[in-house]
Amino acid sequence: MEYKIKSFGRFGEEEYSEIYVANEDTQIVFSDLGARMNQWLVPGSNGELENIVLGYEKAEQAAEGFSYYYGTTIGRVAGRISNGKFSLNGSNYQLPLNEGDNHLHGGTNSFDLGKWDYKIIELEDSIQVVFTKTFADGESGYPGELWVEVAHTYTEDNEWILEYRAKTTEDTLFNPTNHVYFNLNGDRKQSALNHQLQVSASGYVPVDDAGLPLGQIESVEGTPFDLREPTLVEDIVKADHPQIQLKNGLDHPFVFDTETKKLVKLSVADNSRQIVVNTDRPSVVIYTHQAVSDSFEINGKMIESYDGIAIETQVLPNAINETGFGDIVLKKQDEFYSKTSYRLS
Repeated sequence: MEYKIKSFGRFGEEEYSEIYVANEDTQIVFSDLGARMNQWLVPGSNGELENIVLGYEKAEQAAEGFSYYYGTTIGRVAGRISNGKFSLNGSNYQLPLNEGDNHLHGGTNSFDLGKWDYKIIELEDSIQVVFTKTFADGESGYPGELWVEVAHTYTEDNEWILEYRAKTTEDTLFNPTNHVYFNLNGDRKQSALNHQLQVSASGYVPVDDAGLPLGQIESVEGTPFDLREPTLVEDIVKADHPQIQLKNGLDHPFVFDTETKKLVKLSVADNSRQIVVNTDRPSVVIYTHQAVSDSFEINGKMIESYDGIAIETQVLPNAINETGFGDIVLKKQDEFYSKTSYRLS
C-alpha cells in the first residue's frame, strides 16, 4: 500500500491537505479539514476510478457547502439537542442554536471545519491516518477542554476503519460520528434510490418536522422502517407512512438489536457493489439526502435529492434530554473509545 499528500486548497487563513491512501485496486482520501473522508475511489466497468461517496473538490467548497457535512467528523455531539439546553452535575448549559430552535452537530464552531493535526502510520497490510485536535473549555458552549483523536485506517482488502478516542478535563458531552454519504453507482451517475438498504434494528425513533426525536422508541414491525431484510430505497422514500412523508424519506435513528450483530448493509445490484457497516455504537441515523439547495454543485453537477445515503453510527440524538436514549456523558476520569468499520465488497 502507498500514500501521497496533495493540496486541498485554502479557505480563511489556512491551507489544507488531502491524503490519498491506495491499495492494489482502490483509493480512499482523507483531509485535515474536519478529519474527514472525502473520496472513495473504486474501479468502474471501464477501469477508471469512480467516487462512491459524496465529497468536496476543495476546502473552500467544503466551507460553502458546510450544511451537508459530507464525510466529516461530527462533534462534540452528533444530531440535535433540543433548544440547545442540557443540565450536567447540577449546572445548566445553553449551547448555540444553529438550526432553528435546536443545536445541531456540535454547533457552528465544531469539528467539521477545523484544521486537525495528523500523522501517517504505515502498517503491514494497512495505512492509518491519525487526526488529533484539542478543543477549549467552553468552546461551542460545552464544558471541559477536550482532546480528540480520530484514526482512519484503510486496509488491503478495502475496509475503512474509524476509531475515536477522547479525554476531557471536566465532565462533558461526547457523541461523535462520521457523516459519510454513499452512492455506490459511482460519480453520482444516478441517484441512490436504486440501492438496497438493510439495518439490523427492530426499533426506530420518530421525529418532528425539525428532525428532533419525539422521545420514544417504536417497533419497526409492519412499517416501512422494517429494514431487517434488504429493501429498495425508492420503495422506502415513497412509502405511505406519516413519518416518511413528513421528512420526504429517511432522517431517522434506528436502534440496533442487542442480540444480533450491529450492522448496516448498502448495495447496488447493477454493479454488485456493497458496503457492510459494523459498529459498537447502539444506534444509527440513516438520512436519504432529500433536503438540497438549488445552487450547490460538486464535480460540475448540481446536487439533487437522494444523491446519497448517510450512515451515521452514534448514541441516539438528544440523549442527554431523554430517558432511555443512552449515556453521552464523558467523565473527566474516563477515556472515550468507539469503533465503526465500513467494508467494501
